[in-house]
Order: sequence, then C-alpha cells, then structure tokens
Amino acid sequence: MSCLKEHLILVVDDEPDLREMLVSELQTLEAKTLEAGNGKEGIKIVKNEKIDLIISDIRMPGGNGIDLLDETKKLNLLKPKFLFITAFSDFTREEIHAHGAEGLVSKPFDLPSLIENLEWLCTDLKTKYLKKPVQPTSTRLQVSANNANEFILGRGGALMYTGTKLLEAAEFVEFEIQFPDGTKVTGNGEVLWNGNVQDGENYCAGIEFKYFTPDCLDYAIKLIESCKSIAYVPERTKKIE
Repeated sequence: MSCLKEHLILVVDDEPDLREMLVSELQTLEAKTLEAGNGKEGIKIVKNEKIDLIISDIRMPGGNGIDLLDETKKLNLLKPKFLFITAFSDFTREEIHAHGAEGLVSKPFDLPSLIENLEWLCTDLKTKYLKKPVQPTSTRLQVSANNANEFILGRGGALMYTGTKLLEAAEFVEFEIQFPDGTKVTGNGEVLWNGNVQDGENYCAGIEFKYFTPDCLDYAIKLIESCKSIAYVPERTKKIE
C-alpha cells in the first residue's frame, strides 16, 4: 500500500495533459487530488484546503512556482511538502532548496522515480531515516556543527564543507557531525549540489539526509524537528563560480 493513500495532493502546471497524467496516476494510488494552472490559482487553493503535498512546475504564465513556494512556506513551514518538476529554471537546485522546496525532479521524468520521491516526502522521519540506502558511498565527511564554515543545518539536510574535494551531484556520502554537547551524528546523505566556498580554493556541498545510524537517530530527528530554517538544505552565503 502506498503511503500517499488519502493524502491531498495539489498538482500545479500550465500543461493540462501533464496535470491529467499526474492526477490519474496519483488517484490509482488512492491519493486525493486538486489541480491549478498556475501559481496564483495554486495559492488560493492552499489557503482554503489542507494540502499535504504540492507538485508544481516553476515557469508558468500567471504566477510562477517559486512565488507559490514562498507564499506556501509563509503560511506553514512544514506542510504541505513541496516538490518541483521542471524542464528548465532561472533558479539553481541550490537556490530552490534554500527557498524551502523539499524535492526537485527534472522533466522529462521517470514516473516510478517521481512516485518514489513523493513517497519519501510523505514518510515519517523515523521510518525513512532508519532505512539505509543501497547506494554505495564514495566519501566520508567529518564536520563540526560549531563552525558555520563547515556546517549549516536545514530541515532536511545541511551545507557541509568538503575541503579540496569536489563531490558530484547525486553521489552518496557518509558523514560524521560533531555537536557542541559532544554528540556525534553519523549517517548517509545524497549530494544535491556542490560549489566553491569563500576562499575559492575549497568546496562545499548541499547534502540531503538519507539515513542516520540507530545510536543517534532520535537525537538527529529532534534536531531536524527543532530547525526553524526556511531552507530544506541551506545555500552558500557567498558564491564563487
């Protein structure tokens, strides 16, 4: 049984055929659905309905997806979850997650992969962070939560310093985060984006949390639940391209 069952999902896109296809697929999974043709229509629905999840394009005439995301997060930071599907954007993945979007899938997309992403977003934190990803890890990162140049926490991941190593997007890594009280949080994550840090000679990456080891799971979940950042994964304060 899909965890999307009985969830109310809003599909926002200016392409009627795409909306129809997504709505049909979601309804086969017993999700409840609503539709909007642009961001302005979407925010009206968000203000009047208890939406669990939004799937939205970014570029749309009559109100774009970023404005819809910003208005939605002003109303409620945690709900609905927000996933973009887009072929192109004036915004980078780093900026999109910093605005608060929990997911991003590029068009053309693989439908089973999209559904997998949606189910991930709708799964409770303890359940999803207990399941170790099957993807092999290539790198182990060790960072200090005391140092803002090494680590900035978001609601679903973190900006982490990677030194002279430039990680690849979609790469899976192991991490160890040292917190001021002496607790170490260890687990696995997926690289969403990478880039230079302020000195221009070293790198950092936006990493989505995918798994925490059982010994630190409860501590990690409390940290995430207490995080008030708009960013799902924070962006760099200064970008050097």
